[in-house]
Amino acid sequence: MAADELDSLVFQMAVESVRALSLGFTEKAAAIAARSRGILLFDVRINGDAAVQRIAAIRYPSDRTGVLALDIQGLVIRHCIVGGTFSGLTAPLENWTSMPLSMQAKINVDHHATLFLGVLRKAGHMLDR
Repeated sequence: MAADELDSLVFQMAVESVRALSLGFTEKAAAIAARSRGILLFDVRINGDAAVQRIAAIRYPSDRTGVLALDIQGLVIRHCIVGGTFSGLTAPLENWTSMPLSMQAKINVDHHATLFLGVLRKAGHMLDR
C-alpha cells in the first residue's frame, strides 16, 4: 500500500472514530489530526457561505491534506483528502493560524478560506449535498 493510500485510509478511520463524539468542530479536528498522526494546519470560519461555516486542514507525511468542513447547521462534517496541488491555497491560512491572536485580529483571511473552499468544490470535493 502506497503512503498516500495509507494516509487516506487512516484519515477516513479517524474521521469515523471522532464523528459521534460530543465535541465541537475545533476539538474534533484536533482529535482527528492526533489519531491519524497528521498536523492540524488551520481551523477557520467561512463567512457568507450558504452551506459551510468552518473548514480545517490536516497535513500528512505523504504531502496529502485531509480537509474537514462543518455544515452551516453545525451538524454534519464533510471530509475529503487532496494532493499537494492545494498547498498554495492552504499556505495563507496556515500562516495566519501560526500568528499570535493580536496579529490574527488585524488580518482578514475570509477571502483565502472562501477561495480554498471554492477550488475544492470546483475540483469535485466538498459538494453541497
